[in-house]
Amino acid sequence: MTYDIDARPRALTELSREESLRLLGNVGLGRIVFISRAMPAIRLVSHVMTDGHIVVRTGYEPEIEAVLRPRGTSMVVYQADMVDPATHLGWNVMVTGTAALVPDAGGPQSWTGEKTALVLRIRPEHVTGFEVTGDPS
Repeated sequence: MTYDIDARPRALTELSREESLRLLGNVGLGRIVFISRAMPAIRLVSHVMTDGHIVVRTGYEPEIEAVLRPRGTSMVVYQADMVDPATHLGWNVMVTGTAALVPDAGGPQSWTGEKTALVLRIRPEHVTGFEVTGDPS
């Protein structure tokens, strides 16, 4: 299968921290990246933005729990995007920050519909975002 990318001019714009975090609040799914057994691991999870933090709820994830329980916190990367499949225009945000397990105080349900077992709060430390738009020139 091949994908044709629209040949019209495009513009890549770096987004501010504030705009990047605002965009994260407009979507409910993202990817958490963490190190498990010395290798990168990625999970699709649901999230909400609360008081400037990313709050993630997921079903039982033994690898995530194994990373966070012994130390209490761990550095993670969180990524979310919204890209139009037809035009390939959209945005991408990546957040590097400290994740910690927190008590379940409500929030997003797991995207799979399974019972919530883990709730993580990610404190954004380094935030990068980019938007691809049609070039107006």
